[in-house]
Amino acid sequence: MANALTDFTKRREFLVCMDSDGCVMNTVRIKHTTVMCPELIRVFALEDYADFVSSAWEEINLHTLTRGISRFESVVLIFDRLKNRGIEIPGSEDIATWVNTATELSTASLQLEIKKTGSLTLRKLLEWSNACNRRIQALEPTFEPFPGVQESLRQLHTVADLAVVSAANESAIASEWKRYGLAQHADIIFGQEVGSKANSIATMLACGYESRKVMMVGDAMGDAQAAAANGVSFVPILPGREAESWRRLQEEALPKLLHGTFSPEYQAELLAALRSALHG
Repeated sequence: MANALTDFTKRREFLVCMDSDGCVMNTVRIKHTTVMCPELIRVFALEDYADFVSSAWEEINLHTLTRGISRFESVVLIFDRLKNRGIEIPGSEDIATWVNTATELSTASLQLEIKKTGSLTLRKLLEWSNACNRRIQALEPTFEPFPGVQESLRQLHTVADLAVVSAANESAIASEWKRYGLAQHADIIFGQEVGSKANSIATMLACGYESRKVMMVGDAMGDAQAAAANGVSFVPILPGREAESWRRLQEEALPKLLHGTFSPEYQAELLAALRSALHG
């Protein structure tokens, strides 16, 4: 499994780009509820508002159309909600400015912004993100793939190159996939370190794939938007219906991609199903 395009060789006519958290690995809820939100409360001293922050964090990252956004975008939304309640987080505007103007929301980009601005709040944001990565790494043995993933990946990889396109930490993805024997089915990983999912898909397209022969698989509207930005097909893994979604991918969506019958009408049907699964 390659970690950079210098190690990657296009082998097949078709390409499947695939999110990991909440799509392949059953990790989303535990990462958000036991790591990211508690660490945000700790680092930014939000204990007095813990119940509100916890509820809002789950809504933003698990149950609504914002599911799957960057961890940094989530922080901006939380601080905006606190501000609407009259609770000001000192320096929160520094975070919002960086999130709204950065070309990529990655650790490297954040470090450059800290070096440029000297913002203490951005330093806290980096402290929070690094703490999340450390705790997630410690939790890894508790994560497992969703039912049906192993067989689906095996089938996909016989007919298509497979790229992991995720907003999660790259080393964590590689470790999780290796632990459960999935790494053999992935040709390359794009984690949060390399920028947006849309850019990662574009990078793969530049390797010579035709957009009509490329599919993005994910569990959030952000994955669908990344696919649309590159003119490629999108197949959702519906939250709470993962096993069913993997069967549909294997038995229905993949054959349509291979046979050139993945129609706009079918795409609209899949998008409607994801919107229905994510209320709000």
